[in-house]
Amino acid sequence: MAFSFARAAKEVPPGITSDDVRYISITIAALTCVFATLNRFLCPKFAPKFMRKEPFLLAFELTCFAPLAYCAYVGTRGWLYDLNVGYETPHQRLHKPLPLSSRKMILCNCAFQIWDFIISLRHAQLNSIEMLMHHALAAALCLAGLHIGFGQYYGLFFMGVTETSSLPLVWVDLGKYYPELTKRCPGMDLLAKVIFGLMFIAVRDVLFMKHSITLWKDSFAVLAAGTAKFPGVTKAFLVTNLFFNVLQIAWTKKLLDGLLDLINGGGKDEADKDKEE
Repeated sequence: MAFSFARAAKEVPPGITSDDVRYISITIAALTCVFATLNRFLCPKFAPKFMRKEPFLLAFELTCFAPLAYCAYVGTRGWLYDLNVGYETPHQRLHKPLPLSSRKMILCNCAFQIWDFIISLRHAQLNSIEMLMHHALAAALCLAGLHIGFGQYYGLFFMGVTETSSLPLVWVDLGKYYPELTKRCPGMDLLAKVIFGLMFIAVRDVLFMKHSITLWKDSFAVLAAGTAKFPGVTKAFLVTNLFFNVLQIAWTKKLLDGLLDLINGGGKDEADKDKEE
């Protein structure tokens, strides 16, 4: 099955096309329309009362779920089935383009990161420097990788598979933004936190580090052999990968701190911490 799927997958040559620009633009417009409808009409009217006074964050999280789910599903499926043939060497993993379905996922993630960056500027809970840098760099990597045909193999993991851990984070974030939700649904809140914690450690710590190491090995291999098509871009990608690894470590520390808080049962609510900061 995996072999037939790999053979059927259509590869797309490098280069951002007018269709790609249209796809990104339409996706950003669609996310904006969904967010505006939720924020201005649906959430203020139909959300639980304790959420109606501040519907922005609820609308934001609900809007985020769809593109995150799409990227997680398509990215994971592509990682399992699209890459079985033709990505055996460092040069192939760094320079071989992805099949169409996986490429669409990277375009979707790019659009999502651009939209997230713009929306995050409008709310203090979302516009931390590290998150804005995360969105900007992720979008830039998507565009650069697709345009010149570099690093798409790794983009499928970093932009797709890693988003699986972001799905339970939607509920966790809602509990942080709306503490009343945690009080009313303590079981669901605990379940979401446990699932998120396990997935984060497995995907964004263990697998993220593992594939980052492989990326560095492949990059050094093609640089040493003189076969790197874009030596400067290769080095720039390594610098950004280092930034994202540091970010994962910082987030892991926050995760462990929250876990200790949960175990001790005497710590302050994360929302209260954010207010104090």
